[in-house]
Amino acid sequence: MRILAFDPGENTGWAYMDTSKPEYFEAGTVVREFEGIESLIAFYSPHIVVYEAFRLYPGKATSMAWNDFYPVQVIGIIKFLCEKSGIQYEEQAASVKTYSGGVDDRWVKYKAPDKTEHSKDAYLHLKYYLRATKTPH
Repeated sequence: MRILAFDPGENTGWAYMDTSKPEYFEAGTVVREFEGIESLIAFYSPHIVVYEAFRLYPGKATSMAWNDFYPVQVIGIIKFLCEKSGIQYEEQAASVKTYSGGVDDRWVKYKAPDKTEHSKDAYLHLKYYLRATKTPH
């Protein structure tokens, strides 16, 4: 199963794994570019896309006034591209990263120029999806 996970934001983290080759995965960051999201989905042709949900909490509402809510725009692009391509997608709460099992040797040893905190978060969403669905990896 090919899984592509996103951590939407100004710097959108992403992580990809094909569970038939679990030793191989890729991750990176797309900086404020919708076409980059589209390219990733087209290139990896995932069976499922997982992404972190965006919630505007009451305590943050005032500080977010006049914000363009770019993470929400990214989520809209992800959902549109998945629906257009017949790809299943699943939203996850930000809190599930805590239950992913954390970073592992695969992540620690991974070297990439665009490996960031955001790509790590996408990787944790991918790991949580694997654990929650009991997908062998």
